[in-house]
Amino acid sequence: MARLVIVGDRERPRVAELLMSEGLEVEGCKPDIDLVLGIVQSFGPDVVLFEVAGLNRSILHLCGAIQNATAAPIAFLLERGVERDVLDAYAGGAHTVVCEPVGAHELVARVRAVLRRAPARNEPGPDVIVVGPVVLDRGRRQVTVGGTVVAMPRKEFDIAELLMCRAGTVVSRNQLVRELWGSARDTKTLDVQVGRLRAKLLAAEGRQRIITVRGLGYRFATDQDLDLVAEDPQPVNATPAPA
Repeated sequence: MARLVIVGDRERPRVAELLMSEGLEVEGCKPDIDLVLGIVQSFGPDVVLFEVAGLNRSILHLCGAIQNATAAPIAFLLERGVERDVLDAYAGGAHTVVCEPVGAHELVARVRAVLRRAPARNEPGPDVIVVGPVVLDRGRRQVTVGGTVVAMPRKEFDIAELLMCRAGTVVSRNQLVRELWGSARDTKTLDVQVGRLRAKLLAAEGRQRIITVRGLGYRFATDQDLDLVAEDPQPVNATPAPA
């Protein structure tokens, strides 16, 4: 079943019932950056739809953050069909923009057209996650690099699991903290544990797998990411994690 995240100010997005009746799985959320990134990472949408009156700087900033976190295409449903907003939405990375008033059939057709362009989801296996030479075995609670076991305590293993199952995308610090401890808390402890995990994987492989994305969180690098870093040894937005 295709998944859709609707970002808007309403408690219940107006188009949620319509899209669910068409067989889509829908999650709605307010346009709060930490909330949206958390849902995007945990829900794994095929499309992110903004249902907003118009555009502003914070919406465009959120749109950029979503693009850093997922390959899912972005669509806009604008209550005001202002040409400037339409142009800004496309400039901000939107794949399609729909302006009110719009009929139910047309809206569904536009959403399905975006879904057809969405990349296929890579569902993680039930027991084993593989990213390059790094293999995480959930059943054994074991991480190996090139066949060699890398010892790590429970929380470091849990961090590796969360990052690896979303390899190539950014996982926010707040999302990691919520999933690891179940509530908001100081992220300094998280940063220390990520730093230790990063050092162990680096020592085992000789390549930096965990990348800090300034102001957002962490990304577990795929082989393709590392190839790009090798071409540009000082990538924008990547800095060493605090230890």
